[in-house]
Formats: sequence, structure tokens, C-alpha cells
Amino acid sequence: MDGRPAVHLGLFPTPAGNPLVIVDGIRKLLPQIQQTLPPGVNVALAYETARFIEASIQEVLHTLVEAIVIVVLVIWLCLGSLRSVAIPVLAIPLSMLGAAGLMLAFGFSLNLLTLLAMVLAIGLVVDDAIVVVENVHRHIEEGQTPVAAALVGAREIAGPVIAMTLTLAA
Repeated sequence: MDGRPAVHLGLFPTPAGNPLVIVDGIRKLLPQIQQTLPPGVNVALAYETARFIEASIQEVLHTLVEAIVIVVLVIWLCLGSLRSVAIPVLAIPLSMLGAAGLMLAFGFSLNLLTLLAMVLAIGLVVDDAIVVVENVHRHIEEGQTPVAAALVGAREIAGPVIAMTLTLAA
């Protein structure tokens, strides 16, 4: 390592293990391990997946913010109503919280694959929310009350939206 002879030890978490917690624990143990080694022998982390997972978490948060900004702009520019923006803007974080809760309940760990799935799911949620809002907006323009338009508009396209989401998810 760094041009000097080294002994490499690889540690791999079990499928149920959380790499972020494991690497944090290893970082805390390194000073204690270093004290037990003879002079001239050093212990260091050469590679850790936690960095990539932390970067992926930041990417998911970045994607979430981008999605919210784009949804606000598109709906506001196309429909001209800030009230129409509320549903998709609330749907995005609420669906991510729901997904995180289900992941926790079913024992899924936070890893690169689950983070990628969350990024893709943000796109599906945004798409579905925009389709529903546009249909409800159309019913409001036809003279229905907002509550009636929401009920009729959502009921009218519930089947196609669910079918579209399942098709894209498959």
C-alpha cells in the first residue's frame, strides 16, 4: 500500500448488514487496533463502500430536490396554478418516506441497488402525479367543483396510471 508491502484484509457485510454502520464501527476500532501493533506496522482503510453509498444517498436527495423543482415549474407553467402544484410536491417526499418505511419493515438494507430503485421511483411518482393533476385540472375547467373534479378525475385514470406504473416497474 502506497508502494510498501502490505497485508490486505477484506471484510464483507452479510446481506442484512448495514455497510454504513459497519464501516463506522471499523473506523472507531482502528485506533485501538493500531495500539496493539508493533512499531512500523500501520493499519488503514484502503477501500470502503460506505463512501459510494453516502454519495448515492446525496444523489438521491439531489434527485429529489430536482424532481420537486421541475414538477413545480412544469405544472405551474402548463396549468398556471400554484394550487395544482401541491399534490405532486407532497406526493414525492411522502412516497419516499413510505418506501423507506416498507424497506425497514421488510428488512431491506440501504445499498446502491435500493438507492437506484428510489431514484427511478421518484420519476414514476412524478409522472403519475402530473397525469392525475392534469386530469383533475381538466375537470375543473369543465366546471366541476375541485372536490368533484378530484374524485372523478382520479377515478377516471386510476386504472391506466396503475397499469402504466406496473408496466414501467416490471
